[in-house]
Amino acid sequence: MAEHRMFVSQTTLDEWLGKGDVVVDGDVMSLARVGRFQLETAFHFVAEVAEGGDAEELVGKVKTQEQLLTLGGEHCAGSVILGDNAYEVVEGFLGVPVEAEVRGDASDEAGISGSSLAAVTLAAAGEGPPSQEIDLLAQFFLGSKS
Repeated sequence: MAEHRMFVSQTTLDEWLGKGDVVVDGDVMSLARVGRFQLETAFHFVAEVAEGGDAEELVGKVKTQEQLLTLGGEHCAGSVILGDNAYEVVEGFLGVPVEAEVRGDASDEAGISGSSLAAVTLAAAGEGPPSQEIDLLAQFFLGSKS
């Protein structure tokens, strides 16, 4: 299955934290009933503002800080300079799903992952965060029976 990543702007993350919608522990963000995401500093490229064209085709894309450094770009207060180009960017984080930890002594010993039947059942019962699409589908179908 493809890995689903998401970009969260710093502003959005601040709003979510203010409302109590998320919990951030170090570089891991937890969203109730959705899962946990490993956060990495990233930038969403909104527009090329120097009128030099977008030779790198970055507008509309998200790049991590490490990728930006590899490209030779410099970030400064809502913008990125890359060669002769200047971009308007939104600062934030790229969230990569973290494999859900399955609760239960037998599950832990067996090393059950989010794609196993036991993990899907636990996730559907609300006893663990869904970690993959199959978990979300199981929640939908098992939840509709009650």
